[in-house]
Amino acid sequence: MQRFVFYTNGTATIPAPAGADRMAYKSPTTAPVVVSAGSGAFTFATGATPADCQYQIFTAGGEMIGAGSFEIRQDIEHAGSNYDPRSLAVRTLEALEAKIAGRALTIQQSKITVGDRSIEYMNSIEELLKWRDHFAKLVAQENGHGTPTAQVCRMRRV
Repeated sequence: MQRFVFYTNGTATIPAPAGADRMAYKSPTTAPVVVSAGSGAFTFATGATPADCQYQIFTAGGEMIGAGSFEIRQDIEHAGSNYDPRSLAVRTLEALEAKIAGRALTIQQSKITVGDRSIEYMNSIEELLKWRDHFAKLVAQENGHGTPTAQVCRMRRV
């Protein structure tokens, strides 16, 4: 399963394998979209909403011959004034640190979800510290400061 990254307000192109006739893709909030193959690729407009999408590729006879996923990220040039460019890991780390310090200022900060748990229901400082350490490591990796092993694995995934 191959993963692609595109940006909002742009054009996306996914290579069409031999025999491909059409591709269907879907985000969590939209109806499925079907795109026909042309010149060895599927080309379509990404729209204005960031999303994680799944796609499937079919032959003219309806046989599925490929699948994958793609992410549509926010195009900063067209982002609204309320767009927060920080990653989920950074926002969660900041909310955890605010909760630990006893200064969660907004209802959003006091209700951040971590896995299947909500900070609102975390009462032990040990649990908060554990999650803070976890997200601090994620933020360090995003900033290129992860452990050498993690960085090699991350570089290979790109």
